[in-house]
Amino acid sequence: MSSGRLAAATLATIALAGCGAVKVQPTAGRGQIDSQATMNPNHLACLQRAHLPVTVVNREVLQIGSLPTGPTVVFTPTPSSAQDAQISGQAQGAEAIGSALLWVHQGSDQELKEIENCLAVGVKE
Repeated sequence: MSSGRLAAATLATIALAGCGAVKVQPTAGRGQIDSQATMNPNHLACLQRAHLPVTVVNREVLQIGSLPTGPTVVFTPTPSSAQDAQISGQAQGAEAIGSALLWVHQGSDQELKEIENCLAVGVKE
């Protein structure tokens, strides 16, 4: 390609870029991180429908009743990460249900049954 043609092609490219032919998407801004407690299925809503005294501690932790007696639910990113935490000793005493880790503490049998049923919604075996 001759230098004249190269210069013309370069100018055409610059002109197209300046005319808006090349679109750059603006950044989306601040995103929102989904909570495992309220994603589909909505475990928090299920626990509330079961009339359990659930408190959202943060995006990953639900407290049913009050500590030290009430059960605690901690959500991990995936079911395998919940199992990994359990197996590696990072979640001693916890029951892995899907991506949730459940510490039963001194929860009643009826309360634990409701919690386990809600956490098991959507879990594939």
